[in-house]
Amino acid sequence: MTNSEVGSQLHGLLLVDKPTGVTSHDVVSAVRKILGIKAVGHTGTLDPLATGLMVMLLGEGTKISQYILAGDKGYRVKVRLGISTDTLDITGTVESRQDVALPTDRIRTAAEAMVGDLALPVPIFSAVKREGKKLYELARESIPVDAPTRSMRFFDVRVLEAGPDWFTAEVFCEKGGYIRSWAKAVGEALGVGAVVEELRRIYSAPYRVNSAVDLEALRALVATAALTGAGAFGEAYVPLKLALPAWKAVTIGGRDEHLMVNGQVSHDLNRRLIVEKKTAHLQQAVVPIKVLSSTTGHLLSILEALPEGGLKIRRIFLAPPLGSTK
Repeated sequence: MTNSEVGSQLHGLLLVDKPTGVTSHDVVSAVRKILGIKAVGHTGTLDPLATGLMVMLLGEGTKISQYILAGDKGYRVKVRLGISTDTLDITGTVESRQDVALPTDRIRTAAEAMVGDLALPVPIFSAVKREGKKLYELARESIPVDAPTRSMRFFDVRVLEAGPDWFTAEVFCEKGGYIRSWAKAVGEALGVGAVVEELRRIYSAPYRVNSAVDLEALRALVATAALTGAGAFGEAYVPLKLALPAWKAVTIGGRDEHLMVNGQVSHDLNRRLIVEKKTAHLQQAVVPIKVLSSTTGHLLSILEALPEGGLKIRRIFLAPPLGSTK
């Protein structure tokens, strides 16, 4: 098989280890070129400075982007104290600088206390929009703008190492958290400036960076996959049917499957999911459900049990071609 023939059979998630110095868009473009396909997306931008886990979406996998985006993220960050920049990282224009020599136990205490729901300003150099334009676009045009404040939740903060003017830590956050904002807040708690010097994403729920492949390794794996199949990608490739493993999964066939692919939920499937519907009502929260085909094993659809009652089809997935690894 050619690279494009391999790529066209991949429907799911690809875990890629992003290098530093390139944009997330650059990584998407590289994966498209390596696999020879256009249907490639990702589930969370990383700054050019950052490295680490990007969960790429391939083929029909692009239809589940919103569910992966909503997951928690984890980072390993090195913070330099005594410096402030416009970008809140070491690549920006320096706004202030001072000599810092703090006790490491004080640094550790301040960083590990920076948890919970924090109201922090969004970095000016970010993709958050203000009046229809991204903040970084306004910043590059030197248009004054006040950074909007957003509630960000951080947890499981652990300082790994520290010196008089720096520290490294593992930090986890919910969707919408900015590590640059967190680092600045730690600096403010210590009474000094602070910027992100190094940043690596190590977790994007439920996946970890140790399962990811870098772009050079991906090129080699595609060549192997052309001969041996998608198994060549190992843990770096997650077929669509195995994505979102924490969700309830049901298998259907026959008339139920026929109705599902035509956008209808059968009475039998409605009865089978009565527990999920009750749970959604009691918790007043949507309960997502994966529906698999009993004949092919591939993912047919995503359903949601709604708080107000009933089931709603959110996504329908095309049947995979013969030989697909979906």
